[in-house]
Formats: sequence, structure tokens, C-alpha cells
Amino acid sequence: MDEVISDIFANYKVLIIFFHILSASLLVGSMFVMIFIVRPINVKIRNVKYKCINCLKILKRFIYFLVPDMLILLSASIFMNVGMGFEYGDPTAFIMIHIKESIWIFIAFNFLYIYKKYLNAKNAFEVQDYLVVQENIILIIRYLVPLNLIFSLIAVYFGILIKGY
Repeated sequence: MDEVISDIFANYKVLIIFFHILSASLLVGSMFVMIFIVRPINVKIRNVKYKCINCLKILKRFIYFLVPDMLILLSASIFMNVGMGFEYGDPTAFIMIHIKESIWIFIAFNFLYIYKKYLNAKNAFEVQDYLVVQENIILIIRYLVPLNLIFSLIAVYFGILIKGY
């Protein structure tokens, strides 16, 4: 299996690296948009029901955007990790790759938790429990997305460091 991945990476190296960087940029950019553009606009909305509807629609689109983006990022990462042969190279680079993988696993699980909280908010909205909806949305937008943004920026930094090896 490693040979097949290495051959594919050797033939499509530039394209795979391009999609890896593009998907990481889109992921980080989408989290910046959620924190610095969407959140301040939603704070100004006074009608609680309309605010909940608006936030749930935005979160739904955000999650629909995240799934393919994370899959592209994951598959490109696998091709790069196996194709570049870091396992047989510098041990420092190999360790940094594992740290970066661990960070992305945490980010992926945090996104799963975000999805669970989104479903909780959606279900609470259906029974018109706006307090529970707001609690879940606040948790997502004020804490979970910024946490993922911080860890994503750390992972990007490790990616830049790994490029030097």
C-alpha cells in the first residue's frame, strides 16, 4: 500500500501539496470568518428566535463546508506523509509530523463535538427551547471554534517547520 501511495505522490506531488495547502487555508479562513465576522453580526440581532435561526443556518453551512475540506486535508496529508518518506528521514521531522497529526486528530474530534452541539441546538430549537439553543451556539462560537483556530495555526506552524526538513 505504501508503494502505491508513494507512486501516486511522485506523479502528482505538486497537485497534492496544492490541495493540502488550499484546504488548510480554507479551514483556517473559515474559522476566522466565524469568529471575527459572523459572531459580531449575530450579537447585534435582538430577536432571539431570528438569532437562533440565523446561527443554526450558518453552523449548518459551516459544517457542510468542513466535511469535504477536512477529508481533502486528511487524504493529502496521508499522501504527503507516506510519499515524502519522513519515516526514513530525519527523526526530528518524523516527530513533528506525529505532533501535527495529533493536533489534527484533536481538531477533528473537536469538530465532531461541534457537530454534536449543533444537533443539540437544532433539536432544542424544534421544541422552542431558545435558552438551550443559545447555550450550545455560544459554546460553539465563543469557545470551540476559537480553540480549533488556535490549534490549526499551531499545526500550520509545524507544517512550515517540517517544510525545512
